Amino acid sequence: MTYEAAKTPLLTAMNPRHGAVTGGESVTFTGTDFSADVDDYKIILDGIICDVTAATTTSVTCTTNKRPGLVESSLEIFIKDKGLVATQGKIFLYVNLWSADTTWGGEFAPMHMESVYVPKGLNLLVDVDSTPELNAIVVEGSIIFLPDSDPNHERNFDARYIFVTGGLMEVGTAEFPYTSRLTITMHGNVYDPYLPIYGNKVIAVRFGTLDMHGVERSKTWTVMDSTAEAGSTQITLATAVDWVAGEEIAVAATSYDGREGEKRRIVAVDNSNPAKPVLTLDEALEFKHFAKIETYGGEEIDMRAEVALLTRNVRFRGDPGTSLLNEYGANIFLHSHGDDSLTGRIANVELHQVG
Repeated sequence: MTYEAAKTPLLTAMNPRHGAVTGGESVTFTGTDFSADVDDYKIILDGIICDVTAATTTSVTCTTNKRPGLVESSLEIFIKDKGLVATQGKIFLYVNLWSADTTWGGEFAPMHMESVYVPKGLNLLVDVDSTPELNAIVVEGSIIFLPDSDPNHERNFDARYIFVTGGLMEVGTAEFPYTSRLTITMHGNVYDPYLPIYGNKVIAVRFGTLDMHGVERSKTWTVMDSTAEAGSTQITLATAVDWVAGEEIAVAATSYDGREGEKRRIVAVDNSNPAKPVLTLDEALEFKHFAKIETYGGEEIDMRAEVALLTRNVRFRGDPGTSLLNEYGANIFLHSHGDDSLTGRIANVELHQVG
């Protein structure tokens, strides 16, 4: 028996990637070397037939059926005379919606300081705009945050502990980043009970996966083009950026005192010279920030003050009411001591007050 990749149907994409456990969702799988005959297909999601409704040589569409109980996620696409499609690790997830009463046994969603258990085989999709402050979220299955179609839509999720043990927490992926606004706020103080090994006020991951990917920014830091004196309300950058009014920046100290770094909010961006944008700040600078390239002994030394973009559309932070006051922020802890957490992938995410 020989295997030839060129003769193997290949799955390259699917839309949507998630669907309700109640069924009735239309899912389109896209790939290569498919069949245009709907009768050639057998598609099974989590052991349940998905009824094929349309097909071409590059795509097939089916309608999901109801999935009861807790079932491990799986995807199998069989094409007559071609065999199984190589799915490349892609998988369709049946999800339970946070907003649905059926997710909570016909009752209401968790209330203030209640805990949530997500067992293996359950994929919990957070589709509400905000939650009360929850106690512990224990994830053996999956907890998934999907972005809204409106990039300015805001969602808030508040908890004291999030423990991903053998499961998945997804806030966007590298391929499908979170594109609207989400703030995950962790609550607590140093005296609260600790999760063994992981502590408190924490996202803890053990034998699990944490995926957090926000919108990629073209440039997250640059340098100033010219010196800004104390009292200045504008700074000129040395490179083009995609920064906009309302976002927060940090201007690094350039004296011997590192505490002269300053945070400001952008109120306007002048791109009349795109290569050297001028930022108007919400408050005057308290200190001078030097920006020149000096030459010493024939060697150039770049002494321009760095400017960093702090704002991201996905934020992970300690509660703003107590974290700074107590100097006790939030943590993300992937433990690997004698056993390995699977992965922790974090990109383009704003981390606030991390301890």
